[in-house]
Amino acid sequence: MTLRAGIVGCGGISRSHAAAYANLEDVRLAALCDINRDALNTRADEYDVANRHLDYEEMFAREDLDIVSVCTHAPLHAPIAIAAANAGIHVLSEKPLSVDLETADRMLTACEDAGVHLAVSHQFRFTPLFRHAKAWIDEGRIGELRSIREVGKGREAGFELMEMGVHYFDEMAFFLDGIAWIQAHITYQGHDVTAADIMHSSELCQTDRRDNGIVAGDTMLVHIGGARGSYGIMELYRRPRTRNWMMGPHLLGSAGQLIIKPHPETGIDEMWHCPSDVSFAAHTPAWERVELEPEAFLIAGKAWPMRHTIWSAKNMRDAILNGTEPELGGHNAVTSLECVSATYVSHFSGRKVQLPLTERRHPLVAISERRGA
Repeated sequence: MTLRAGIVGCGGISRSHAAAYANLEDVRLAALCDINRDALNTRADEYDVANRHLDYEEMFAREDLDIVSVCTHAPLHAPIAIAAANAGIHVLSEKPLSVDLETADRMLTACEDAGVHLAVSHQFRFTPLFRHAKAWIDEGRIGELRSIREVGKGREAGFELMEMGVHYFDEMAFFLDGIAWIQAHITYQGHDVTAADIMHSSELCQTDRRDNGIVAGDTMLVHIGGARGSYGIMELYRRPRTRNWMMGPHLLGSAGQLIIKPHPETGIDEMWHCPSDVSFAAHTPAWERVELEPEAFLIAGKAWPMRHTIWSAKNMRDAILNGTEPELGGHNAVTSLECVSATYVSHFSGRKVQLPLTERRHPLVAISERRGA
């Protein structure tokens, strides 16, 4: 069986989804959609796709698709996913899944009622190096996992929380075997964030045009409690974009450390191991690079050494063809977004917030409305 795939939204990230479908066996990139005709034709020409649409409902009605990638701005993910579910189409959504838990829950319900999968594309966890690191941890190669540290790309924290923080929450959930609680502190221009500092993402971050809904804060420190007692630390703050190579987990165990970081020049991930749980400037045992066999990065005979969408698309393809649940399908799809809400709830309440959340409304919306009442 060959799955017919479509994409809604032909901006930058769609290239990664198109490349995935064009290179996966048993998948054919059959149709594309965007309201911007130029963007649509550019991506369709790049991948030789003849079926081009300006309206996603029209595409769903005409193209007999099996799977669709939703690559629009986040506020549009829900209506597109729900329309796809109503048409019997499996959905792979770009992150964040939505801008709030209420709409994410509606997406999940619509897909469950229609008998189709809804998964979010957090591709990090599916890559060979992340899988290898998890195997090392499970085998005790660095002792007992104590903590994970992740630093953002360098944009304002409220924007970054929705853009990259959701990726980090997912990788924390992967390495920590689930997330039990969140505790956070958020500041803006040097003071603790208050209701007066809540704004739209485009107002907070003017170097990136993506719509991430309402946000707050330019600096965040988020503590993440793992389901088995280990924890994570996420630091988001403004810094020069030329240092994006810092992005990647630092895993600290009782008997060693692992780091997965993209090379600053090639962008290709590297994994490094240190056989000590303590680091000194000049006296730490030597870090050694952990290299996998080249075959580990092959998909259909082509090497994919980066954190490419093809890894999450492959998991989704396998789930559809095998009749199983995708790893980031079902309620796992909403975990990272739930952590975003918990981050704001924790800051404004001054307490540790347990997951799962019972309140599904966006906490910043509720706080803004109380302030205006």
